[in-house]
Amino acid sequence: MRKLIVSVVVGAAVLVGTGTPAEAVQRGPRPGVKAKAVALSLGGKTLWNKNMDAKRPIASLTKVMTAIVVLRQEGNLDRTLTIKKKYTTYGDKWGASEAGLVVGDKVKVRDLLYGAMLESGADATAALADAYGPGYKNFIAKMNATAKRLKLKKTHYANFDGLPYPSQTSTYSTAAEQVKVARYALRFPTIRKAAATKKITVRTAKKRTYTFENTNQLIGKYPGILGIKTGYTNGAGYCFMFAAKRGKRTQIGVILGSPTDKRRFYDARRLLDWGFGDQTREWR
Repeated sequence: MRKLIVSVVVGAAVLVGTGTPAEAVQRGPRPGVKAKAVALSLGGKTLWNKNMDAKRPIASLTKVMTAIVVLRQEGNLDRTLTIKKKYTTYGDKWGASEAGLVVGDKVKVRDLLYGAMLESGADATAALADAYGPGYKNFIAKMNATAKRLKLKKTHYANFDGLPYPSQTSTYSTAAEQVKVARYALRFPTIRKAAATKKITVRTAKKRTYTFENTNQLIGKYPGILGIKTGYTNGAGYCFMFAAKRGKRTQIGVILGSPTDKRRFYDARRLLDWGFGDQTREWR
């Protein structure tokens, strides 16, 4: 394992696609959003918020930090990890989403990241956490250390996937701090590419193929969408971390506790349209 040769300046005010000031855009009435907490940012400036500093469970948005921790350590994404039974059975107790990995297969780190980001696969995430802790406990400690490095004072990771253990609220953050996580994550080309991928088929060293499809319904439908991650548990509700770019302007938003799967995407689109100064049209 070797260090990733990327210089990352933590805490920088301008990270992705900033340029045109938020004030230069003419916007209509603020859209209503049916979620417990929301934050929308443009160029590091908050445009829209609802309870954005309230601590809430974040479900599988957690996996964005998992990807960050892996990529801060590993520069060789063609490294292969052997899939163990404990990875494939890891999320069974909670009925977690899985990437469908097969015990004994040898899968590239890059492809496991796709499985974690697109399919929200608990099996792929478990494999990464075990390898890069090493061990689950050490990996979770690295996640919290990275959160501290990013100055996330209201964020805590009790696990590496967002599953509801030890309790529904053990892993928590705020909409505002998850916007910061998203902004930082988009500095990594692998996360940026995976987050914007609608569907991909990968082939392993043992000639097995896996097809991963993005759970983000805005991919391929919303102009300029960059991703980046969905999440759901009973305690967290439907969550969505999203970003879109128009010209030099990049908006980043987080929705926590939306009442339905469809509503989180509908609200995200309305927020983005409003932020860009567009008129929202009916979207299915």
